[in-house]
Amino acid sequence: MKRLPTAIAALLLTFTGQAVAGELTLGNSVFGQQNFIEYVPGDLPLIIAAPHGGRLRPEEIPDRTNGVTDIDANTQELARTIAAVVHAETGRHIHLVICRLHRSKLDANRELAEAAQGSAVAEQAWKEHHAFIDQACEDAVKRHGVAFLIDLHGHGHADPRVELGYLHNALALADCDEALNEATYVNSSSLRWIVERSGLSHTELLRGPLSFGAMLEANGFRATPSPRMPVPTEPFFRGGYTIERHCDATRNVTGFQIEANRPRLRDTAENRLVFARALLSTLKTYFTVHLGLGVDGRKPLEPGAPIARLQTTVPAQTQQPSQ
Repeated sequence: MKRLPTAIAALLLTFTGQAVAGELTLGNSVFGQQNFIEYVPGDLPLIIAAPHGGRLRPEEIPDRTNGVTDIDANTQELARTIAAVVHAETGRHIHLVICRLHRSKLDANRELAEAAQGSAVAEQAWKEHHAFIDQACEDAVKRHGVAFLIDLHGHGHADPRVELGYLHNALALADCDEALNEATYVNSSSLRWIVERSGLSHTELLRGPLSFGAMLEANGFRATPSPRMPVPTEPFFRGGYTIERHCDATRNVTGFQIEANRPRLRDTAENRLVFARALLSTLKTYFTVHLGLGVDGRKPLEPGAPIARLQTTVPAQTQQPSQ
């Protein structure tokens, strides 16, 4: 196995107080203090964070009294399944960051004050969670020139669709194409890095035939925004703190938040595996078209080069796997 960069070892030394550099290998879990935050280092440009799937409820952390405290059921398991599917396909590892604390103890997808609500132990875990994401992004950029971050969540909305959060709410997505393509929207978008290098407009990336939503629907999972549903119905999650903090075009970091429905997607191991395979298939095309990378990290093309060949509407298949 390849050894990890010394920067990761230094980061872990800060968290754990232990010099573990010689023990670190790609694909092997390392932890922050008290094992509340788990980081599986990778060698691909893909980072997946799962902040709301933890189940640990240590007594030394008081329960949060403000904000949402419910778990996003099975999102930790979904993230691990995606990582396993990618490794089986490529022989390589995504970066995986998992908060193992229950959301009643820490909400890692909020600013520190709301996330930890005064608990020093929870604050330390929050800092570890985001430092691991920072390190993963930095390593991906160093290896591949870009980091692609997916912050993975689960929703309980009545419409069973995958919601893609690019940091625009439903009202913003209802604006006209001309407005959405202006700098105000582009500069606040988690896709800004791609927009600046792509032959496509911002709106085409949000909901056109080569958008992630279109590609995911072609692989069997209803999604919004997409050509089928360019403006999400409410309620809709726009993407939260993690994406706002880490998706930074000036640092070559892009991506989005995924809010996955539970029925026929997160509910069973079988359905999680089906979605993981569909997501990998989608990422293969998306990375090639918009990042100029294979999902395995290879560089076959410049970003945007295959767009002319793929400028046909992706068929929207809305049938999801059965329970």
